[in-house]
Amino acid sequence: TEKMATKWGIVGTGKISHDFLSAMKSLPDGEHHVVGVAAREKERAVDFSKKHKVQKAFESYEELAKDDEVEVVYVGVIAPAHKDVVKMMLNNGKAVLCEKPLGLNLNEVKEMIELARQKNLFFMEAVWSRMFPIYAALTDRLAALGQPLNMVATFGKKENHLPGKRLASKSNGGGTVLDWGVYCIQLALHVFGMEMPSRVVASGIELNEDGIDVAMSVALYFSGSRMMTFITDLRVDLPCEAHISTTGGQVKLNAPFWCPTSMEVNGTREYFPLPCASRNQFNFENSQGLAYEASEVRRCLQLGLKESPKMSLEETLIIAKIQEEIQNQLEKSFKK
Repeated sequence: TEKMATKWGIVGTGKISHDFLSAMKSLPDGEHHVVGVAAREKERAVDFSKKHKVQKAFESYEELAKDDEVEVVYVGVIAPAHKDVVKMMLNNGKAVLCEKPLGLNLNEVKEMIELARQKNLFFMEAVWSRMFPIYAALTDRLAALGQPLNMVATFGKKENHLPGKRLASKSNGGGTVLDWGVYCIQLALHVFGMEMPSRVVASGIELNEDGIDVAMSVALYFSGSRMMTFITDLRVDLPCEAHISTTGGQVKLNAPFWCPTSMEVNGTREYFPLPCASRNQFNFENSQGLAYEASEVRRCLQLGLKESPKMSLEETLIIAKIQEEIQNQLEKSFKK
């Protein structure tokens, strides 16, 4: 089985699917094989398959789901479409790696996880940060620095609130809570452990015309008097770093903290270079690191695991619970 390639089907031909396939090209030959791609329109699948030298362009999502050669499906469509696509793939016996945010709300997330468990299939939310070697190293460094007590992170990229931007529109699953909040929340759980915070305090800047949050600040309080504060903003660039303060010092994950290539431990910088990827241009920062995620899925499938220990379904559920609580509080604060 070591020699068998992991056989992928790709759903969605947008920017992230492009980056995922481009990143895979840095991995050893023969480990990964992309069987085919499906899009809402056949033409888009055909264009994408030519660009990435993929053998099949499927007529529909269903056709991909029913293809016997595909063993695992990467779901890179917009968030509101995740649930239906994921359920279709699971119902056809496919393992699934689905982009984050997994669902638009807690109920959707629960529904997908329940189905994956019922079907006994591998399922993972694509929180790629967790697969970066620097995240494992962070755990080691923190272990030597005493107890982490306080964390601060920011995630802001300018001009994402403008009309036509994906995150500015509700129909595309916009706002900062789901898309950017997930990165802040997953870091809190990575450092403090997999537990539901005892308290979540969120407030934000008014919803845009389309009903999404434009900026917010959130404080998460954990057992043992530990806390994390994070700020997100669609309008301006924020530092995009994460600072973790412990009883024995400080660790800073340099920007972008969700896909970092360096950190500073008590002021000393350590570098973690990205995999060398093909010259295919990437759409997003440090997307070469998506290769780590593909490798983790392959590792899990080869070991017969149904979830990744680096990003378990239990943790995906906790993140969705925290996001739901944040959204409820934001809605109340906007109604006043």
